[in-house]
Amino acid sequence: MRKTIVLLGLIVLSFGVSFAQNVNVYWGKFNAEDRFSSTTLIGKRAGFLFGLKRTLKNTTILKYGLNDLQITAEYPLIGKGPKNAPGKSISNDYLFNGLLPMKNNFYVTVTKYDRKTKTNGLYIQQIDNGGKLTGSLKTLESIDAKSKFNRGAFGVIMSNDSTKFLLMDIPPYEKYAGEKYTFSIYDETLNQIKKMQVELPFKDKYFSLDDITYSNDGNIYMMAKIVLERKEKTKGEADYYYELISVSTQGDGAVTQYDIKLPGKYIDGISFSPDDDKDVVCAGLYGNTTGTAKGDISGVFFMRLNKTTKQIDATGLKDLDKDFIADLTSERKANKGKGISNDFKLKDFIRRNDGGSVLLAEYSYDYTVSYTDKNGTHTDYHYVRNNIIAININPDGSIKWTADIPKYQHTVNDGGIYLSYMLAAKDDKMYIVYNENPSNMDPANIQSGKKLKVMRNPGKSTAVLVTLTEEGQFDKKTLFSNKDNKVALLPKSYLKISDSEVIVPAYHGGVYCCFISFSAAKSKLARFDFK
Repeated sequence: MRKTIVLLGLIVLSFGVSFAQNVNVYWGKFNAEDRFSSTTLIGKRAGFLFGLKRTLKNTTILKYGLNDLQITAEYPLIGKGPKNAPGKSISNDYLFNGLLPMKNNFYVTVTKYDRKTKTNGLYIQQIDNGGKLTGSLKTLESIDAKSKFNRGAFGVIMSNDSTKFLLMDIPPYEKYAGEKYTFSIYDETLNQIKKMQVELPFKDKYFSLDDITYSNDGNIYMMAKIVLERKEKTKGEADYYYELISVSTQGDGAVTQYDIKLPGKYIDGISFSPDDDKDVVCAGLYGNTTGTAKGDISGVFFMRLNKTTKQIDATGLKDLDKDFIADLTSERKANKGKGISNDFKLKDFIRRNDGGSVLLAEYSYDYTVSYTDKNGTHTDYHYVRNNIIAININPDGSIKWTADIPKYQHTVNDGGIYLSYMLAAKDDKMYIVYNENPSNMDPANIQSGKKLKVMRNPGKSTAVLVTLTEEGQFDKKTLFSNKDNKVALLPKSYLKISDSEVIVPAYHGGVYCCFISFSAAKSKLARFDFK
């Protein structure tokens, strides 16, 4: 069983009210950065913004002013932290697991493998509203572990109202063992409200968990990919399908399973939203198992499941329009019945208030190139993030419109941190911000992806704003020059702090040669306020 849980972004969007297309951008001041550090924004609380900084050896909490975006303090979390930093810290013997910024309390969770007892433990400690560790490290859960390298894992998922959290024990991988999980629900003072075991009729080898949600209705929803055993496979059908699993948190934890299957097709990306009193909405991309488009993405599907009747109330299956495919590939391929590349990955699932939804997918492809010269063998890591496609689905499952936003980004050996996009949705519009080659801002090139130049140098790039309307039309405008700002946005690392505001880090990696620094790494934050 694959132990990685991937969570797609979910935004609730209400179409119908228009507003000005203005966005104000507020910048903080520069902060010095460790070349090998990474910073993640956590959220706001007690009038401050908090971030998590990780270096090769230590993990610290960063505290920012919410208005000026300046670092006011840095406190150790795991390891020693910065020199002379105040406050206690957790030993480096523990591994960082996650943060729980709850409504009234703030926690960090860590894990530790015990060689003597062959167990993997999950521990928790409180962080005060100022950002310092307080109290002592407490044991939350422990599971038997096969070894240090097959120790199992823990999933910690906060409720949407941030007053409770779900702890999921994921046991070590056993190829032919059945799927068995322990779920525990805690309130924000760490009182255990519920604990139950759930067994599923799948073997570890054939089961991978993609997503899990602790819903507003109090139930647990999991999306899993089920690979068919050889004896179950049918010619002309996909060799896997998806299963939506609902676990009640009442009584003994009744399990309801929904097969998500598309005859003659395979699912290439799926997301779901159970946060409605009546239904669960699933939507995604599909390809054909036979024909000229085999291996490509050919269409979009939509399902609405009734929570009460356990039945499918609405379903929609729609091939992508031929002209849309031609825009993303070529007329020749579209005329041959081809689809679009399966390198398009579902990134955001936007559920509309009218029961429909919008899917956003991005062309996403990584690869390596190895070569040998007089100094030995080297490997370069390439990151490609191209077009964004948006698909608006009506409540009955039909496609209202599709939009292709041309984008070409390709960087090497930087982890792809400057690539992709950040998304905001307000009233009847969506806003997409990313780093662009400034040559592409010629008005004649904005709507045509055929003439775009690749954004290869983030330091010389331009930040752009794409506004996507309810009708599926978009325009693109220059926001500012990353070269002039001396930092480039990290779009994937943005944090939504309100319906109309997001905060995103911007970074410059410095200039180094032979481990000598000619210009140190630095960063600052930007707040985008969409009006």
